[in-house]
Order: sequence, then structure tokens, then C-alpha cells
Amino acid sequence: MEITVDYLINEETSLLMGEYYTNGELFTRVVEGMNLFLVALSPVQLIDKSLLRYGSSFNGALSSSKEVLGEIKMHPIKISSTMDIWLFPSKSFKKPNCIWFVLNHVQDTLPRTVKKTEVFLRHGHKITIEMKESSFRDKRRNAEKLRERISHNINSLKSINDEIIGYLIKEDEGGFKYIFTKSKYF
Repeated sequence: MEITVDYLINEETSLLMGEYYTNGELFTRVVEGMNLFLVALSPVQLIDKSLLRYGSSFNGALSSSKEVLGEIKMHPIKISSTMDIWLFPSKSFKKPNCIWFVLNHVQDTLPRTVKKTEVFLRHGHKITIEMKESSFRDKRRNAEKLRERISHNINSLKSINDEIIGYLIKEDEGGFKYIFTKSKYF
């Protein structure tokens, strides 16, 4: 089995799940495209490492999700809005058997029993998890809400008029005096 140390979550990553390696350490089983391999980090460590490389952190992404979505259970997180990577957990991220799903790789679900759900992913992958289908749909919907709200916030900033009227600020001689005048920028 291939084990890697230097891995970043990317557009082809479908899911992450904890798996105890032979030495008893919690590693991450990654499904990426048609590949399946282990990363010698726990899922939260791998997510944090990827976020740090993309300019955030696990705690920062979690805080952002809490700010945007309010008080819900098990917040989804944004890895990268430009790469459209949004993760949501199957259960508390503190549990070693938590599975992190990548939102845009989840295609459909099917209830197998009252407490088992089959999840269909891109590339023909499917996984059966112990969870009510309605609970899985709620977690998926929360991830969609996070993506929608953050994307809305980003896009509303982009829609500012091309002609910007701002201030021209000049420092006056002698220190802490400034002159403010309105100025147009094109």
C-alpha cells in the first residue's frame, strides 16, 4: 500500500477517512480520482496542513464556518473557494472514524436501512456509512449553504462599480497632519 507524507487536498480528492496503521498511528485514507492511498497524518492534521498551504488553518476555517452558518452541529469547512473544495464531516471531527466528504464529489445517496446510507461519489465510488440519510443530507446542505454564502460575499465585493471615488491622502509637513480630498480612480 502506498503511503505518502506530502499531500495536499485538491480538486480530485473525493473523501478522507481515518485509518489506524500497523503501528497504531491514525493515518488518512484518501480517495483521489481513481487512486486510493494512505497519508501519514490524521485527517485533521492533513486538512490543517492543506489549509495552511492555501493560506488558512483548520481553526480559522472552522471559525469562519461558525461565523457564516451560526450554531449548527458539525460545521463544514472551506478548503478553497477558487478550487471549489468544501468538506463536511460524517460525525465529530474529534472521532477517529469521522469521514470527510468533498461536497462536489457527492453525487447521490440511497438509504440502505434506517441508520445506513449509501453515498455515491464521482468516478463510480460508493461508500456505505452508518448514518440516517436525512442526517447526511442535512450535513451536505450545510456545506452547500456555506459555499453559497461565502461565494455571495466574495461576488458582492467584485460587483463594485468600476469608477471608484476614494480619498487622496497627503501627509502635511510636520508630522501627524493629513489632508483628505475626494478623488476619482478609473
